[in-house]
Amino acid sequence: MTTRRHVVVVGASQAGCACTNALRGLGFDGDITMVGAEPHPPYTRPPLSKGVLVGSEPDDSVFLPVPGDAEVLTGVGAIGLDREKNLVELTTGDKLRYDGLVIASGARARLLGDPGQGEITLRGLDDAVALRTSLAGARDVAVAGGGFLGMELASSAAALGKSVTVVDVVTPLLSRLGPALSALCLEAAADHGVRVRVTGTGLQVGFTDGRPSRLTSADGAFSVDADLAVTAVGDVPNTEWLQGTGLPLENGVVTDEACRVAPGIVAAGDVTSVRRDGGHVRTPHWSNALSQAKIAAAALLGREPERPERGHVPFFWTEAFGLKIRLAGHLPPAGEPTVLEGSLAGRRALLVWPGTAAAVNFPAPAPKLTKLAQQLPTH
Repeated sequence: MTTRRHVVVVGASQAGCACTNALRGLGFDGDITMVGAEPHPPYTRPPLSKGVLVGSEPDDSVFLPVPGDAEVLTGVGAIGLDREKNLVELTTGDKLRYDGLVIASGARARLLGDPGQGEITLRGLDDAVALRTSLAGARDVAVAGGGFLGMELASSAAALGKSVTVVDVVTPLLSRLGPALSALCLEAAADHGVRVRVTGTGLQVGFTDGRPSRLTSADGAFSVDADLAVTAVGDVPNTEWLQGTGLPLENGVVTDEACRVAPGIVAAGDVTSVRRDGGHVRTPHWSNALSQAKIAAAALLGREPERPERGHVPFFWTEAFGLKIRLAGHLPPAGEPTVLEGSLAGRRALLVWPGTAAAVNFPAPAPKLTKLAQQLPTH
């Protein structure tokens, strides 16, 4: 095991918290300091667009367990890194010395316009609480973006009795779920009264008295007015504090397969990217953060991380419009699925494609889906 005395984890995120727990689980008994820019202790994000937003789950239900002997600094962000002196520079003006560094600074919501205009997004706990309050006074809601988050937001708003329109430049969820499952989601959305508009061009947000209230296509062909417009068009990795450090930054912090960035530095979660198909790809999803955290912790301690025999199989899930969809493998799945049990028409099915498996309102645990995804050839 690599001898380290003080590990600094930048990011009190799902990945940062999981990495801290993994370090302790691997026997690391040195000091751990976790730095979080938000005023809250570490928490998980998936419930924010679902139970927390509609009020069916209490706000404090999202908080995560952290080893009691780890120091957690909340409301403190990282603004710089001195690799020569092994120092993390903080917004307070203080500097933290480390001999092992975990970069888990996550990502922030991508905006359609300039920062400071007042776009409403859902990224953190405070965003969810504020949006819940805003929804209470709205009748019509427009959601920019038809990805996982955008459709979950639309589902929650519809469940609260709002009139909802989703606007995207492409067919919602098609690039993530493929034609069969995306069509199923759109059918379920329509059953819940949600309208979907596909622009084919970019989107702009309009404001009324400083409040986002309009989505307009970039070519001006159409406009959707609402009491409240919410932006859900992806995220941007938080790497500004790493500029000028010499670390590889391409659509995030570039890691190798063991989450290593540089000697004594690893990264995990939404901030990371990997080289793939001539580019740098991020996988900003809950399950990826957890799996990377375990790998990063082992790599930082000089241990060989445990991996499945046939490589890591990504796992994804979403819940909207009465559909609980869990997938293992590559997204989007290619072609038409083979239905092993149930039926798509009945909205309860176990499905497989080459390299991908999915459960729609079907009780299949993650290991079973992973095994199904590995059994069929990917070519």
